[in-house]
Amino acid sequence: MRGSIFRGSIGVVGVLIVGTAMGTACSSSSSGNGNAKDAGSAPAAGGTGAFGIVTVNGMQKLYLPQESGDPTTGNGYISVVNVGVAGNGVAGAPALITNIDLGTSDYATATGGDSSTVIAASTDANKIWFINPQNDTLTKTITLDPSYGRSGFSGGGGYVTGIAVDSANHRAILSVWNGFAIVDLNSLTISSVIQAPPSENFGFDSVHQRIIAPFYDCSTSLDGTGAAPPFCNQFFGPDGTTVMSEGVNIIDLADNTVYTYEDPSADDPNTPVGGEPDSASADPTTQKIVVPSESGGYQNIIDLSNAQFDKTKKTVTAPHAYVQNLDLEGVAIESNKHFAFWEEEGSQNVAVADLGSVAVDGGSNTPTATMPDLPNSGGSWSNLGDPHGIAVTTGLADGHSVGFVVDGSRHWVARVDLEKMSQLQATDAGDGIPSGVTSDQMATVVTFLDATTKP
Repeated sequence: MRGSIFRGSIGVVGVLIVGTAMGTACSSSSSGNGNAKDAGSAPAAGGTGAFGIVTVNGMQKLYLPQESGDPTTGNGYISVVNVGVAGNGVAGAPALITNIDLGTSDYATATGGDSSTVIAASTDANKIWFINPQNDTLTKTITLDPSYGRSGFSGGGGYVTGIAVDSANHRAILSVWNGFAIVDLNSLTISSVIQAPPSENFGFDSVHQRIIAPFYDCSTSLDGTGAAPPFCNQFFGPDGTTVMSEGVNIIDLADNTVYTYEDPSADDPNTPVGGEPDSASADPTTQKIVVPSESGGYQNIIDLSNAQFDKTKKTVTAPHAYVQNLDLEGVAIESNKHFAFWEEEGSQNVAVADLGSVAVDGGSNTPTATMPDLPNSGGSWSNLGDPHGIAVTTGLADGHSVGFVVDGSRHWVARVDLEKMSQLQATDAGDGIPSGVTSDQMATVVTFLDATTKP
């Protein structure tokens, strides 16, 4: 068990991929990509990834960037998918609303938004696109100025690696090579940059106005001259002298102070959340955050509701628990029922945990679930890589927690009822250790949505 201020593990009560046919749209937003104004006062979900989900005029729409050119124009485009359509289980259901032409051969890799504005950005192109979700039309394109470099991570990095929308303040947050660019959604311009080590996929707490910013490989993020951000070596461990090259920062948007998380009792206090913290997500209601350690193969659960922020030292400490042996890199948290939903890059594996059930007995192996094969004998499911293809929301019809993952071809969206997923029982090989939820079990709770075909 890794050392921490609070020792424990999250008990994953099931793993699965989603669910039942849903006849209506859902509330809230995607993996942190803005608050859906049509959905009332629900906070934005707390992570960032490849696609944003927004509720517009009673319909929930997923904005899925496509990494190939439009067959007719050759331009980059975004598929708009109605994720609330009545499904047909693993047989698949047509769900495409329309495709949005980006007006250039450049393509987007991430989106985020709310009911007034959707933003698309790219790891490979220095463009930002603004979309009107009321009519799904492109309204403006801007080009990043030459001072913007590219971040570097184990999964690639690039110009923009994540997007969150802060609807209450009508702004967006973009993860860039030297921190976080703030976009004014009134003028559709970049208004400022908060300097910090870059994040591969960051988290956002829309209620407490905090960016959850895991970092590693800062020195591989380079501007146009080949120079790394000058502050990469300015974050230190608890001894005050050892450079913390891998960790997580908590940025308070009230004054843009960057606080570095410390856990003096961790196995290695200079890497308090393990190697390659690949992503983050926040539960704005409970203030718990989840940070996967990609190279460590486990999950960090940090409780910021009991955090101590030191304004002078610019450090933060908080109770710290672990989910052992859960080697999944992408995470999103649904704040209504407090489910964390994970996916593994380029694999069939997903997992779910109720963040409200924390065990303190050292924990046991957390089972993962295997996705069903694609419809029509289309081969094995394979999750997206970076940016992570995962999102969560809350169902309008039944209030259930719902998760979404997308296959590597960007043809299929899987809709997951996280509550039914959590009730699936992993098989036992006879040694008392769950071997995982099977694809057949998963097939009872998954609905595949065809992102390329209109109903």
